Amino acid sequence: MTYEQGIKLIQGAWYPEQPTAWMDLGCGNGFFTKALATRLPPGSIIHAWDVNALSLDTIPEKIDGVDIKKQACDFINTPLPEEGIEGILMANSLHYIPDQVTFLKKLRTVIRPGGVLLIIEYDRIQANSWVPYPVPFSKLESLANQAEWISIQKNGTAPSRYGAEIYAAFLQ
Repeated sequence: MTYEQGIKLIQGAWYPEQPTAWMDLGCGNGFFTKALATRLPPGSIIHAWDVNALSLDTIPEKIDGVDIKKQACDFINTPLPEEGIEGILMANSLHYIPDQVTFLKKLRTVIRPGGVLLIIEYDRIQANSWVPYPVPFSKLESLANQAEWISIQKNGTAPSRYGAEIYAAFLQ
């Protein structure tokens, strides 16, 4: 996927007009962190968390006026902030979580009312060593319902070089 395709995948959805705080859980090398930064107003903050400190080193500290606060940690087991988060991005990271319903419930308590959870995942059913707990869009709809999210909207799709389509969806 090209950077332009990544930006297009998350375009057209709700983003704040005022500076705000987001999290990117399992950000890797920051591919989607950078794309998200293009959608947020200057003065915003993205808390980019990943277990791989070397990957975090490749992410700039500021993108288009958006501050990137990097933290090397296991986002599954690290306590999340209790308040102040407008949105959370999980790009190709929900598929690492065995108990996805419980984790999605926890995220719902972290995000401010009216905020969003942006999920980017492979639209595939078959598990493998890189995608141990797949989250095709049909499963995400069920998970979101079980975790009591109010709405889910598929925002777009893009081809993946790994043979499955990638989708973006917003949960509120």
